[in-house]
Amino acid sequence: MTDEIKQRKLEHITLALEEGIGVSQRAGWGDIHLVHQALPEVDLDEIDTTVTFLGRRLACPVMISALTGGHPEAVTINRNLARAAERYGLALGIGSQRAALVNPSLAPTYAVVREEAPHAFLIANIGAPQLIDQARHPAFTRSQIEEAIAMIQADALAVHMNALQEATQVEGDRRMRGVAAALRHLTAEVSVPVIAKETGAGVCREQALLLRSCGVAAIDVGGAGGSSMSALEAARARAHGETQAQQIGQLYRDWGIPTPIALVEASVAGLPLIATGGVRSGLDVARAVALGATVVGMGFPFLKAASESYERVCALLEQTLTELKIAMQLSGAANVPALQQTDVVVSGETRTWLSLRGFDEELRTLANRRARAGASQAAATGAWMQRGKPSAPVDGYS
Repeated sequence: MTDEIKQRKLEHITLALEEGIGVSQRAGWGDIHLVHQALPEVDLDEIDTTVTFLGRRLACPVMISALTGGHPEAVTINRNLARAAERYGLALGIGSQRAALVNPSLAPTYAVVREEAPHAFLIANIGAPQLIDQARHPAFTRSQIEEAIAMIQADALAVHMNALQEATQVEGDRRMRGVAAALRHLTAEVSVPVIAKETGAGVCREQALLLRSCGVAAIDVGGAGGSSMSALEAARARAHGETQAQQIGQLYRDWGIPTPIALVEASVAGLPLIATGGVRSGLDVARAVALGATVVGMGFPFLKAASESYERVCALLEQTLTELKIAMQLSGAANVPALQQTDVVVSGETRTWLSLRGFDEELRTLANRRARAGASQAAATGAWMQRGKPSAPVDGYS
């Protein structure tokens, strides 16, 4: 199994870079409209993009999503990403560490991120299916999970939920019953905050509430609209001559909840949210933050840039941050908390879905936050003035 996992990691990198594995339908960011402010009263050069996530101050809400590791060729990619995370003050997630837990010689392909980013917020990564016994291997032990955290001196642990990928992968882990209970035990005992992370199929309202009951500290909604793990496994199956698996992977290529919808649905849990899935620009980052995300992850764009050079990663970040700041200025948001309170109009298929799911009141609130805040402020001011109004003197003289 050691060589099998190692080879699979290489195939994931190669296929992600060489083949189109995105879903055929977009994430739906075009349905999310930030209401333009003609006189924004915000200077572009003075916009503050800092944000606090799980108790740590980050320079901006852009996050480098869990990507790779587990094969020698991943070292350069992770090194380039880690250098950029350190330079720009970003959070960085690594790929599944299962490969290194079964083959310790692969640990350096992950550990390089802490070597290159001594101050960055790093997120370790294990799979939810591996929290329980599977047909081909036992569950991870608590010591193995702590080993994954120690491997990169992680600040948090992502438990990735990839039921879709496992179901479409030839050698996938099919058992899922008992994972929620195992996750609940894990969050009570592990040494760092746990992030529940979807991997491209999204998180609905009911699952967000379940995850909260399991004790997770944050949710990465990992919505549909970006890279499709089902399409990735279909490409692997085709390369190995597994026709049935290829057909199944292609059939479920578009399965899942688009990221903007997942953000609104998951917000009912009241936990910090990470938005990943189809984020391709700083404008998408701004849209996600306005919908409720604390941090916004980008995966494939960083993977592609890091496979070329560190400089390409930095250029991508500079472009993304510039786009983000422009969106903030045009929305009248001088900082991230202000962006989280700006008006957002949701249209199209995204609105249809959310309306059918009972989120009409939330949609109206999103579209009228400034007006409601102004009305609340005016009401508070009126009440204060009423309380502070002097009473008329008894003799009629002041």
